[in-house]
Amino acid sequence: MIQKRFLQVLLFGMLVFSFTAAFSQESDTTKSFHFNGNVSVSNNGFSFIPTFNLGKPAAIATLSIGGDRFSFDPQFRFDLDGLRPWSFIFIWRYKVIKTDRWMVRAGLHLPAIAFRTREVDHKGIMVEEVYAQRFITPELTTSYTISDRLSIGTYYIYGRGLEKEGQSKNTHFISLQFGVRDIRISEQVYLNWNPELYYLDIDGADGVYVAQNLTLTHKKSPFSISSMMNKGIDTTINSGNLDWNISLTYSFKNELKKK
Repeated sequence: MIQKRFLQVLLFGMLVFSFTAAFSQESDTTKSFHFNGNVSVSNNGFSFIPTFNLGKPAAIATLSIGGDRFSFDPQFRFDLDGLRPWSFIFIWRYKVIKTDRWMVRAGLHLPAIAFRTREVDHKGIMVEEVYAQRFITPELTTSYTISDRLSIGTYYIYGRGLEKEGQSKNTHFISLQFGVRDIRISEQVYLNWNPELYYLDIDGADGVYVAQNLTLTHKKSPFSISSMMNKGIDTTINSGNLDWNISLTYSFKNELKKK
């Protein structure tokens, strides 16, 4: 009951965000073209949905290519044990509403490919085989900037499994997210804090969770250090143990603006 009410409240909040932003939208004559990306290495890889983590060292490469509203944001994740693929996600996103304070963005993970392992009999010897599972995953993001350092928003994902068997068919993830930026540690060193409260439903099994991401940055360095933490509050999906990681990330940005 708690989980269902939580989902209803967050869905209602997303609708309110979208309609309010639509009425406050302003024209923008600036066109922006970018090519950004980052590569991170961690002791425990986390997915978009923090409940899903690899449980061992991983590397994640993310790119973003596009303009002011439309972008192509592929992500490639690898298990560092043998550099085996973990997941390849090809994400197409469009900012439906974009103002100084409001942002509503629709997206589609097409395709989203998760790689799994299984043991097969090869001439009498059991060997490990990597195989792929396909998903199609629409998403909706809303965000409101309260101040230069504080924002609030929601993130919704629906994952539809495309395989005939052996995978989840319907996954719903909806998150209430907060962003606290540029917490000053020293003149050049800052901390970003991103807590979230989310609901997850996988083929009828569900749960409520809390998660947070802490990122330590230096204004003159492309490298940053971050830590992700996830804990189940009331869940039937897993035990609700605390999962965490530490990551080292290299980021780059290239942008061209035309008016």
